[in-house]
Amino acid sequence: MLYRDSVSKAQKLYYDMILESGFPIKGLKPEDLEVVDFGLSQGELDYFKRVGLGIYVLVNEAECGKILCFLPNQYMPEHRHQSVVVMPKGSKIMKGYIDLKKLVKDFKGLKEFGEEAVYMVPEKENTPIPKKGILIPGKQEYFHTIKGTGSMFVPGKPTDKPTYPIPEEHCPHTTALHEVFLEPGVGFHLAANTPHSVVAGPEGLIVIEFSLKSRDPLDIFTNPKIDRITHIKERSKMT
Repeated sequence: MLYRDSVSKAQKLYYDMILESGFPIKGLKPEDLEVVDFGLSQGELDYFKRVGLGIYVLVNEAECGKILCFLPNQYMPEHRHQSVVVMPKGSKIMKGYIDLKKLVKDFKGLKEFGEEAVYMVPEKENTPIPKKGILIPGKQEYFHTIKGTGSMFVPGKPTDKPTYPIPEEHCPHTTALHEVFLEPGVGFHLAANTPHSVVAGPEGLIVIEFSLKSRDPLDIFTNPKIDRITHIKERSKMT
């Protein structure tokens, strides 16, 4: 949870980063930026500056383009984008599938299908799709670094001494430990259902993400306590 004024402060920080990067976005305003605290903050920006993310959506139709902004040393926790099958209201979770609500904290459904639809995740890649099911393919992503440096962690041989290590408190909820070093001009492709996390360098990090249509509420985090949706509250007079 973040207080509304904390969100405004974070938006301004990310806005200034984008302006300083020189990446042209006509008409960009601080309030256009999404602030993501992963449900781990307690209102103020102290913890958010360690674990959080800023997002500006360029387009999100059949294809998606985003600018991802990381404050200095900021961490984005490990998550993946797996295929999801949507079934009509009242459907049972079928054999070979897992109820998405067991994997995503406080999942409320997608606007396009509604909260009462049934959302299932296949246990295996080639699990047959039910006749009444609608497949949402797992999101493939391409990251291209614009400014700053960072460490992206993906499956593979663990890196002994990564440039920017994963924060110790988040290591128990991290499975992918192979470092991909991000610097301006460097791109990296992620296949669907690939666990990944990012640690920004001391100057911060800005990357452009290209992908299929983004449906952020479907993100599956390794840490079950994480909430992808940022909850914003007004600061009380006593705070």
